[in-house]
Amino acid sequence: MSSNTHSDSMKYWWIDYPWRYIQTNLREIDMLDIDAKKYVEELKKFNATIAMINTSGILASYNTRLKYHYQNPYLKGDSLEKIIDECHKAGIKVIARTDFSKIRRVIYEQHPEWAYVSPEGKIVDYNGNIHACINGGFQREYKLEILKETLETLNVDGLFFNMGGYQESDYSYNYYGICQCESCKKRFKEMYGLELPEKADMNDPAYRKYLVFKEKTVDEDYRRVCEFVHSIRPDLLICSDFTRDTGYIREEANTALDRPLPHWQYSASENSKWIRGSYPGFRASTCDVDFIDFPVRHVAVSPAQQELRLAQSLANGAGLDYYIIGRLDNHEDKSGFERVKKMFKFHKDNEQYYCQPESIAYIALVCSDRKSAEYRGWYRALTEGHFLFDVIITKRLSKVDLSKYSMLVLPDVRYISDETAQLVDSFAQNGGTIIYTGQTGFYDECYEKREFPALRSMGLDKFLIERSDCRSAMFKIRDDEYEFLGRFGRGEKLIYLDGSYIFNDYNPSFSKKLAYIPPHPFGPPEKCYYSQVTDLPGFVCGSFGKGKTVYIPWYPGKLLYRQGYLNTWNFMVSLLEYYGDDFRVKGEISPMVETTVQADKEKSYYLLSLVNTNGHYGVSFFDPVPIYGLTCQIKVDKRPAKVINLIDGQPLDYKYDDAGGWLSIKFKKTEIYDCAAIHF
Repeated sequence: MSSNTHSDSMKYWWIDYPWRYIQTNLREIDMLDIDAKKYVEELKKFNATIAMINTSGILASYNTRLKYHYQNPYLKGDSLEKIIDECHKAGIKVIARTDFSKIRRVIYEQHPEWAYVSPEGKIVDYNGNIHACINGGFQREYKLEILKETLETLNVDGLFFNMGGYQESDYSYNYYGICQCESCKKRFKEMYGLELPEKADMNDPAYRKYLVFKEKTVDEDYRRVCEFVHSIRPDLLICSDFTRDTGYIREEANTALDRPLPHWQYSASENSKWIRGSYPGFRASTCDVDFIDFPVRHVAVSPAQQELRLAQSLANGAGLDYYIIGRLDNHEDKSGFERVKKMFKFHKDNEQYYCQPESIAYIALVCSDRKSAEYRGWYRALTEGHFLFDVIITKRLSKVDLSKYSMLVLPDVRYISDETAQLVDSFAQNGGTIIYTGQTGFYDECYEKREFPALRSMGLDKFLIERSDCRSAMFKIRDDEYEFLGRFGRGEKLIYLDGSYIFNDYNPSFSKKLAYIPPHPFGPPEKCYYSQVTDLPGFVCGSFGKGKTVYIPWYPGKLLYRQGYLNTWNFMVSLLEYYGDDFRVKGEISPMVETTVQADKEKSYYLLSLVNTNGHYGVSFFDPVPIYGLTCQIKVDKRPAKVINLIDGQPLDYKYDDAGGWLSIKFKKTEIYDCAAIHF
């Protein structure tokens, strides 16, 4: 069977499989007294259908015969073979967790050439575990021997590779720099004829090549490993295996003690959206990480936060996924267990709806950097404005069907190829609407600055310069511009700008909107006034082919994500409403309620999901305040036969407008998650 085709003679087990996944990240000491039957009984209490168990890589959790596969010295309890057999008897699939990012010190001493080397010529030794380079012999060659033995020894159903790629930081988040081992130097020299850069510097051409080098070598390594595994076990599920057109992708919804605030409250939703939007044939598995951070892996985050993450996964077409350190039976902080069990039980009771529903979205948010503040701000505006949208990563734009969308949003998507630019322009030419911000398309996919804009639909003739010192700058709303900005009252005449503004030459066919007020004195109060209003725009809009486009030469998303003021939110949501008012869920709905619509492949039913996030307060996650009598309107093609609330199984009151196609549904009591199943 070809590795990149789906054989008609074999249906992969994960297709339409009920996805309730628990990762027990077993410590080496957990194997001292592990009991296979008890392990499975604990999984059954959660109604789990998949278990992930660590098997190999940094250490072998089974009796290995390989010289350089470090043996777990605590194998006194039941064997992995017995545990896997008991899982299978209970109908639970097993994913083998592997990690080849590190080797034990004793192995490094025999093969020092396998290690990562810092620019200072040092290795990274973290508690006796040495960072192994992806281009060294351990990951290039010996990894395959370990995988072969693992698959011949253990009857697992899938594989997960932890910490792949280039690991330049340790578990304490200390950064060590670009690997300078001989394998990296040789491979980079062969590919580009250049010496390896020693530091991250976007002004260095060699570093820009290095970014491409990393992408190419990681992709090549993963493809090579997947094809090797398929040669042994063609039936195996491998996480992020893109040699096939079906599989699963796993992302974590997690926290970290020193991560810059605010907490990303849409973590599980966003993980689910980008996977389902970018890889429609793949299962999305958004992992609810039980613990706060690496240093405190035994202490759980708020139970409400865990329940929220699982609700967001359900609402956005992902399976349920939960991850703890250690075993379920001996875990020392079980505060989240009941919430997780509750959500897993709900999924089990309604699994016919949640196997792999498809999003009914009219907008695609395009993403090149999922941690970008500009991207996250637009994610917030779309979510809190109740727009129906998917997320598509840039490199997948040419692989998904854009014809199902009416609008694209590209928030500062800087690095795109000429082919992608042509694809986006064609979307507008064929009648689509596009909103661009910042330096979208200013660079090619190899991080090189373009001389002229690649996207003709943006309305730019030439980009000139970006000014980053725009504190106290603003935009003035003129009388004829309120039609675009429907959330502003006539007494609101200014939109604030803090950060950068980009000066461009614009195509004269595009209309300039808003008037840029340059930075001006803001103290003392006696001098706090402006005297100059320019003709530089806050945004430009125009037609391109059959479509419409808007370009914003600054970063409103970044402001919204960082500061969250209504002034910015109103600007962004007003533009979205002006160009896409029908592409959302309407009603008197709080911005703190996330709304999504999913459907089965035949469109025999829709799922209108509500996720109540009002328990997110400051940096804490509490139980949300219930909402009573919430009414939502969505556009559907035909009159429903019935509308059922999946929480209690009872019918919901609804009205359907045959003329406009709007369906109005009244919910009774919305706690953290609510869902209406609309049957046609």
